[in-house]
Amino acid sequence: TLDGVETQVSRLSKLAADLRKLADLETSPLERAPVDVAEVLREALALARERPEAADRRLTLTLPQAPWPLPTVAGDWDLLFLAVHNLLDNALKFTRPGDTIEVRAIEDGKVVTVEVADTGPGVSKDELPHVFEELYRGQGARGTEGSGLGLALVRAIVERHGGTVTVRSREGEGTVFTLHLPQS
Repeated sequence: TLDGVETQVSRLSKLAADLRKLADLETSPLERAPVDVAEVLREALALARERPEAADRRLTLTLPQAPWPLPTVAGDWDLLFLAVHNLLDNALKFTRPGDTIEVRAIEDGKVVTVEVADTGPGVSKDELPHVFEELYRGQGARGTEGSGLGLALVRAIVERHGGTVTVRSREGEGTVFTLHLPQS
């Protein structure tokens, strides 16, 4: 019984912390400094690779090398890291051993586009419009650890940076989350 109570207290504590982050995003001023998106992606992927489930998944990072590297975006390094971390966290939670998770980024006009793609089970068409809603957990997420706030945080972070986030998915094939962030 005590273990069950400790688990629920831990879950509620994380939920409260995530709700606080979401509220802070809506009210606190945003730090605006040049952020090296390539470095954010490298560090987020390095952290993801430390998770036990990463051992049996293929994680890759593709960054432009020629003719120039990715430009910077104006923003908060920690928040952008959190957004990418949350996407990688979801990809690790919802993929199976042997699946692939790809992180890719390109310069697209005056925007840096970042994609986190996986070969997991995908999201149903009915659930797709709701994935960024606070506390939303689709059928496939039942029984999987999480608060239902990770993607809402991603959306809030990206929008506070003047960007957009979209999702594409095919059931049984995988999912792609795309961040569009304005350059500095």
